[in-house]
Amino acid sequence: MASKSTAICLPQFTAAARCETVTFRLDQRRNPVQLESIRIEKFKRIDNIDLPLADLNILVGSNGSGKSSILQALHLASCLMRQADRIRAGSTAMVRVADLDYLPSDEYWRLGHGAPWGNRSDSPSSKVFFVFRDGEGSEVAAHLEMRSARNAGISVQGELPEEVRPQFRGAETFFSGFIPGISGIPNVEQKNSKRVVLKACSFGDSNVYLRNALDLLSAEHLVQIESWLEPLLGAIKLKVKFDGSTDFDITAEAEISGLSMPLELLGTGFLQLIQIFCYILLFNPKILLVDESDIHLHPSVQEKLALSLLNIARAQGIKIVMTTHSPFIVRGAPADTNVVWLADGQKKTEDRSVVELALGWGAFGKKVIIVSEDAKNDFLKKLVRQWPEIERGVTVLPGRGYQHLLSKSEAIELRASLGNKFKILVHRDRDSLTDDEVVALKANYADDGIRLWVTDQSDLEAEFCDPAFLASLTGEPLSTCNNWISEVLVQDQAPIAEQFAAQRAAHNGELYKAGGSPPNADVWAAFQSRSLKGAKGKAVFRRLKNKVPGSKFSEATVLGHPDYPERAASLKANLEDLLA
Repeated sequence: MASKSTAICLPQFTAAARCETVTFRLDQRRNPVQLESIRIEKFKRIDNIDLPLADLNILVGSNGSGKSSILQALHLASCLMRQADRIRAGSTAMVRVADLDYLPSDEYWRLGHGAPWGNRSDSPSSKVFFVFRDGEGSEVAAHLEMRSARNAGISVQGELPEEVRPQFRGAETFFSGFIPGISGIPNVEQKNSKRVVLKACSFGDSNVYLRNALDLLSAEHLVQIESWLEPLLGAIKLKVKFDGSTDFDITAEAEISGLSMPLELLGTGFLQLIQIFCYILLFNPKILLVDESDIHLHPSVQEKLALSLLNIARAQGIKIVMTTHSPFIVRGAPADTNVVWLADGQKKTEDRSVVELALGWGAFGKKVIIVSEDAKNDFLKKLVRQWPEIERGVTVLPGRGYQHLLSKSEAIELRASLGNKFKILVHRDRDSLTDDEVVALKANYADDGIRLWVTDQSDLEAEFCDPAFLASLTGEPLSTCNNWISEVLVQDQAPIAEQFAAQRAAHNGELYKAGGSPPNADVWAAFQSRSLKGAKGKAVFRRLKNKVPGSKFSEATVLGHPDYPERAASLKANLEDLLA
């Protein structure tokens, strides 16, 4: 693998820009002033929109809903903030069209919403606000107003506080990276200057310059790309070579399963992901803007992409905003992903369950649909991910609590509406149900292609409130993990008993309308032999978050923990039978 230097200087972008050395150290990415939200006014489809930002943000909506308008506004504004001679509230600066590193349209005056840009101070314009939060918790806002200039260019004014100026300004400082998609690459690619490559990639022309972009990276960065690709597409080795003394063209190859091939022979899905990961390392942006990255990816890869991007965003200290039409990307996104449904340039909803339903059942390529009791399914999805072969054939859909659990008749109707091509597994938490009650409930659901799965423990969270899981997560001895759980159960004995009694009352009302339920004391006594002694996993999980030192136990750490003793054996058995 070729070794490459990262200490290359570019010519000046503007009179105000200065030459700096590229660095990729993580400590320089992390910044005490963190981007918290953005606001866009009067740009293309967007009239006025505020978007709080998580580490990963997914914009969904139909064509023309404003998804791409948001990405284009953010990228154009950040480029102008870097390239303009000055950014001041009471003074305007002009950037010539020929100098711009990004422009969504040659007819740039039409980028306004509802009216074209003018060239007077009182004429229509577009505004973009970047809102930060500093280490003291105070808000810091940078904003840019853009309109037509009198000559061929864009006139800008705004505010760029000193606290955030280094994130926007500098010859090799890129606040944003924009990835509009890739449709293939040419068979041959000559070596170009770094300035040409960066400008082309900023414009979104990386399909023509992908080899050049990869050649600008170090050997270590190519290894990093390989490591990001592996969980999505399997092991791959990238080889990029150019010798300025003998070569005209850049040689780029990929090795998969021992077979080496030219980069142009890779599938477009491979190239799409290589492009995304290359941009992260090439531009080192504070915000990465990815437009419909799912187009060339198989649904099984789409489902994993959101989690991979979130992990990368956190490791690199950046925000990622991506657009999609894919239910697989939304369904695979971790719980703390910000999912926004756009319609007519406005936020329609940020309710993820509504978004998932609006995108459809998302059962393409699957054989089994798990309809959950819970609205949030991250823990259920984590259990399913234990078995990659099973996961490939399974999709998980949210519910609305056990009182609105999908009934047998509704499951039959759902299966019929999908042409009986899918099998249905309905998930219900055990809560305080006895073994006999579980058997009876399962029997009531039994039908062709339909089953009820009741959790082995009280609920899904209980699967992770287990000494063996805690030991694998924290690295502490089993005895220590047992003590944590025992202390929680002793300290909360009274509320645990009260919650158990309330659950039994609900079960008795559901299952024994004519009477005949077992005495609560007998059921309680039987549950004392179980690991959580009748406690709900959700309650124990909350207490363990405070009990386990060093913030080692939380939703984020549990969901991100990769290797642990197998859990939920009955779930695996049910899915294996349904997939057979």
